[in-house]
Amino acid sequence: MKNKIITLSFALCIFSLMNSQVGINTTTPGSTLDVKGSFATPYKQSTATSYNFLATDEYLDYRGTAAATWSLPAAVASPATFGGRIYELRNGSAFDVTITPNGTERIDVSNVATAQASLTIPAGYYAVIKNTGATSGTTWVVSLLTSGNTASSGSSGFSTSILGYVPVKTSQRAVPATFGGVSVSERGCKKWSGTGSNGHTYCAYQLGGGKNFYDTFTFAKQVGGYVVTITSNAERTFINSNILANTTGYNLNNNIWIGYNKVAYPGNSTEFTWITGEDWTIDWTTSPNSTPQSFFATGEPNNSGGTEGSCHIYSTSGNASRQWNDLIGTSTTFNFSAFDQVILEFNED
Repeated sequence: MKNKIITLSFALCIFSLMNSQVGINTTTPGSTLDVKGSFATPYKQSTATSYNFLATDEYLDYRGTAAATWSLPAAVASPATFGGRIYELRNGSAFDVTITPNGTERIDVSNVATAQASLTIPAGYYAVIKNTGATSGTTWVVSLLTSGNTASSGSSGFSTSILGYVPVKTSQRAVPATFGGVSVSERGCKKWSGTGSNGHTYCAYQLGGGKNFYDTFTFAKQVGGYVVTITSNAERTFINSNILANTTGYNLNNNIWIGYNKVAYPGNSTEFTWITGEDWTIDWTTSPNSTPQSFFATGEPNNSGGTEGSCHIYSTSGNASRQWNDLIGTSTTFNFSAFDQVILEFNED
């Protein structure tokens, strides 16, 4: 009888624990698990270019000397799944780390890059990955991907916090069939590589109708890139020769928005700023003042009418050299030419 009483008491205790809140350093927990104190998880630093995540891992810091590929565990771990498991990853190296789910499992990288076969964490970036509890399909989601205060690979001052989102890799772009009620057609992509390049890829799009700058920005975010920024003569020369020129076959002869816009800073006058936070390449030899390597037409930007806060590449009919002009960002046409062609930039492969 005594054994039965002890067994019953133990069962009631377990039932109580299973259906109540648990507190550590508190007798009045306010959550299912309430910890009033510090919290510790394992930290592991690795230089391995190939690594399989372990059940005992939580925070991993890559410090290798080459690009790495790390593999997530299969979503089904006998005897149960591990839905909700979290891995934190810091890429403390100068190289990319590619994270791959197991087999045919997939990972949601962002709202515009779902069910991806991999996630690339660039140099200096930090990511948090969480298991969904599913046993097939999308078994992992990225809940955070940030560069903190570091610059993106191949960019000068590139900032995702200024852009407002993290661009995806070129290979992970998601091109919709339509956008805002008009058709979308990708004309092609070219990567700028070699000495002096930034390693970025530029993709050309034809829309079925003109879009203002703000809609074009949204379109870029949906695809996963960003409205092209052209911060040096070298970059402009590459784009003009490989994207804009009629020899490319892309036929980009209309007005095209660029990512150079006015920002109204609180308490200060408005300033033109690259949407990525990048800096101009400066020509220090010009007199009487050093000048950015811009390509604005003579007298531009001039803020005509006091409302011109966006910038674009002239259509071939407006300026055969394809120089730049400032314009009100709500425009969908200019000089009888529509803003129905787009160049998007991707800073990762």
